[in-house]
Amino acid sequence: MDIVIAFLEFINDKDLSIPLGEVITFVFINSLCLLSGRFKLGLLISYCFVFYWGFLFNKDYFVDILGNSSMGLYIYALSGFAMIIIALIGFFVED
Repeated sequence: MDIVIAFLEFINDKDLSIPLGEVITFVFINSLCLLSGRFKLGLLISYCFVFYWGFLFNKDYFVDILGNSSMGLYIYALSGFAMIIIALIGFFVED
């Protein structure tokens, strides 16, 4: 129960200001993917944007937790790239 309260406090303390140009780019690219029926590609693009924004807005939080060690940031980036590779492999699997 304490974990849920801590998570909700963490979420409520954040101000999110995503640049308008990035939001417009995200909506435009995703709209093109969905209109053309490329649903997997749309999901992959959504994942990439969310992964980037998650890192961009939580970079200070990650640095505070990890201190001067950059190992955690490398793990974050490598896990993101691994998920992208898995998604790309999923593109080539027949439904």
